[in-house]
Amino acid sequence: MKVANRLFVVGNAVSDLTLRVERAAHAGESILADSMQRAPGGKGLNQAVAAHRAGAAVVFHASIGDDGDGADIAARLDEEGMHALRLVRHALPTDLSVLTVTRNGENSIITTAGCTRALDAAGLIAQIADITAADTLLMQGNLSLESTRDVIDHARGSGAAVIVNAAPWCWPDASALASCDGVIANEGEICAITGVDDPGLGASRLLAQGPRWVIVTLGARGVLIARGNERVRMPAASVVTVDTSGAGDVFCGVLAALYTSRREAVPFLRAIEYAQLAAAIAVGRHGTFSAIPSAGEMRRVMDSTRESTAR
Repeated sequence: MKVANRLFVVGNAVSDLTLRVERAAHAGESILADSMQRAPGGKGLNQAVAAHRAGAAVVFHASIGDDGDGADIAARLDEEGMHALRLVRHALPTDLSVLTVTRNGENSIITTAGCTRALDAAGLIAQIADITAADTLLMQGNLSLESTRDVIDHARGSGAAVIVNAAPWCWPDASALASCDGVIANEGEICAITGVDDPGLGASRLLAQGPRWVIVTLGARGVLIARGNERVRMPAASVVTVDTSGAGDVFCGVLAALYTSRREAVPFLRAIEYAQLAAAIAVGRHGTFSAIPSAGEMRRVMDSTRESTAR
């Protein structure tokens, strides 16, 4: 049976290695980690899981290696029960992310992308050949600019909505973002994309290039939204920060899920509020994959917000 309003997530799936440290290392310095954790990860995978748990019919596309890490990722994703799982296996090592998380919850991440980029644009487009105008495409910055642009063009040609989380920002220009419905970036990324130091001005500059809306995530300072002539600042939910690693991915996945459920079903600013509350749950926990709120927690976030609005 065909499911309307699917969310196609085209991105990466990696093996996360998280090292907890007292503080970030200085240049040339060696420090000892307090602990180590392995889990599935990658911005594409994390956002797909968050969107699925938020109720979207997710079709997830990623490349994994023909190795133990790849097998573990496939098994964990099978347990999620997404609408469709389209994993391509390559005779390469599964990509790896090394995360360092300090005791105050701040993180830094280094990710390989050889396996992720082994599938070319033609292969990616073949995987999303069934995308329609009822669907939404969500991408990140892990694929090459050319492949990302080609996949976006195909989706737009089919009438689908397109959202891009511009992380990690490693492209030479912003040409892939011009035809998007929406772009989500953090403060550093929006400044790198537009060449300005002010995130509000950066959001406005990027908006002028073509997207319908731009959201800049500002961590504990909330989010900034630019849409048409509207400029809105929304504060972050109050939370004790344990680990910020997965917050951005939860935010993107939940927002994309609600945007997909037909763009008018949940008012845009309310969808952003839901995404913020889900991300607040994640930063209060250790880990990235393990910090993503469950489906039950996602429902409670939305129900509690509706109830408080109704009072």
